[in-house]
Amino acid sequence: EMMNWVFTKVAKWLTDRENHRAYSEYQSYLLAKTVVFKFVNCYFSLYYIAFFKDGNQLFTMPMSCTNGDCLTDLGSQLAVFMLFRVTLQNFIELGWPWLQQYIRDQTEQRSFNSSLFGGALTVMPDLSQAERESKKEDYDVYEDMDEVLILYGYTTLFVVACPWVPLLALVSSVLECFLDQKKLVLLHRRPFPMPAGSNEPWDTAFDVFGVLAMITNTAVIIFASNAFSGWAHSHKALLFMAFEHLMIFGRVAVGFFYPAVPTEVKLLQMQQAHMVHKHLNLGGDEDDHETRANAMMTSQMPAPFVHDMDDEEEDG
Repeated sequence: EMMNWVFTKVAKWLTDRENHRAYSEYQSYLLAKTVVFKFVNCYFSLYYIAFFKDGNQLFTMPMSCTNGDCLTDLGSQLAVFMLFRVTLQNFIELGWPWLQQYIRDQTEQRSFNSSLFGGALTVMPDLSQAERESKKEDYDVYEDMDEVLILYGYTTLFVVACPWVPLLALVSSVLECFLDQKKLVLLHRRPFPMPAGSNEPWDTAFDVFGVLAMITNTAVIIFASNAFSGWAHSHKALLFMAFEHLMIFGRVAVGFFYPAVPTEVKLLQMQQAHMVHKHLNLGGDEDDHETRANAMMTSQMPAPFVHDMDDEEEDG
């Protein structure tokens, strides 16, 4: 977690100097810098335990799994990670902003008690709500979304080895909602609402993690468990390829028949965009004089004078 924090600070420092125009674009480039490093840093030990620990050496030391079953070691390691995220990390996440605010208040010395005999000569008045919020840290939605993405990886990548992890992730998510609410209201500035066309790049990141979870769990069942211990390695590879392609095909089929945005909603969005363009932007057909006149009448700006040559010819 310390390495994740350090690398995130470095990635933010680099992304800030790229001067992106939109916050969504800023998030996309920042996530592209950090996701690969955090994936290796957070999950490499779990992949090592599942597929490479038994019968290998680490720094000239022979490694072996408990009772020859690496899934037991994998479950123990995953339990340590999850319990750390539920307890210590949430405590640090909530306590660090409070500690920063406390140090800042002490440094600025909001109450000046300076006298030869210890009496208060100058006492600053109470600050307003806006002044108090100005001394707090800015709220960054990227940190919370990144934390949810890492938790999603711990929950899904090795769920076949630890079926109890989703329950612990549910408890962690409920606790996280409560702590984030306190952190957002008490320890950070009031965030400024910003429009967003979609939830990108996080939707794509969660989709990629979902595909990796399907592949990883299939590999754990076939290669790491004892269910196919009597099979040849080539037969295991063929079985893995068959199951992996079948699961990906099923996922694509479900996404095709049940898209995230239904077809009816897409049609309504297109109709709304057409109406907005027609009435608010004074668009539509050039011959639709009635619609353009109504749009002019309902707008705040006065209707411009239209010089019609046909009327002059008729008067002449």
